[in-house]
This record gives sequence, structure tokens and C-alpha cells, in this order.
Amino acid sequence: TVRDMQLFTNKKLNTGYVNEKPVLPGTGRETRHYGTPSVTRAAFVLSKFRLNIAAIHTYTPHPDGDYMEFTLDPSCTNMVLKGAKGTWYTEEAPEGREGFTRVYLLCEVQISRALPSFIVDYAADRAMPRATSWLRPQVEAAADLWLKPKVNGDN
Repeated sequence: TVRDMQLFTNKKLNTGYVNEKPVLPGTGRETRHYGTPSVTRAAFVLSKFRLNIAAIHTYTPHPDGDYMEFTLDPSCTNMVLKGAKGTWYTEEAPEGREGFTRVYLLCEVQISRALPSFIVDYAADRAMPRATSWLRPQVEAAADLWLKPKVNGDN
């Protein structure tokens, strides 16, 4: 579960996010437009364990489905977490179901061999499926807000 998120500039992608400036909410700089390729960088607080990580996201639109590749920010590797990368991929109207979008998450996480296997098993069995549990309620709430019909006087 994502507990908190902070966007950062993406001028120095080969260094850690701590060398970047935070992007302040409400400035418009945090806005990304659908269909426009972009690179973003964000720091996240994850799960009940309050894990702090940062990632670099590269969004690429495509007629068959948009996708976003992510990599672990260089400053977030440590003795336990060696690396992470993956892809979010969207498929519009899967199996001809108009009005639906299927979202795929493909992810590779590299961890230390010193980590006990029960922790690795827990992450694989429980934490990874939870990585997407936040997505549906967030998207449905946003869609309700964005797609609601305009009433006279609304812009």
C-alpha cells in the first residue's frame, strides 16, 4: 500500500533523487498529459513497515496499450534491496469489453542472498499482490470525478 508520495524533478537521473528538487503540489509541474511521453521521479512510503523507496518512471504511449517502465532510484539500493525494475502496461477493452481497461504489472526485484527465505516468501506471496490492490479504487474514484456529467454553470 502506498502511504505517501513525493514527486521530484528528473534532471539528474544518474544520481539519487535527494539531489533533485521536490515538485510542489498545485504548481502544475506535477501534471502529466495522457498520450505525452514523459519521465518522472517519485519517492514513496510503502506498506505498514513504512519502507522508503524512490523510482524513476518512463511513460510511453502506444496505440495497443500504454506502458510505464520503472527502475529503482540509484540512492535506494542498500544491503537488502539491490535493485528493482518493471513495467506497468494497460490494455484497453480486453476481450472486446468496451469501457474496461486491464492493467498488468511485471516486476523484478533483486535482493540480498543474506535475507532469510521466509521473508522472501512473504514478499512474493503477500506483498507483491498487494502492490496493485490500491489501483482499482483510486482509478474508479478518479473516473467518477473526471467523467461525471457537467451541470449548468460548471466549466
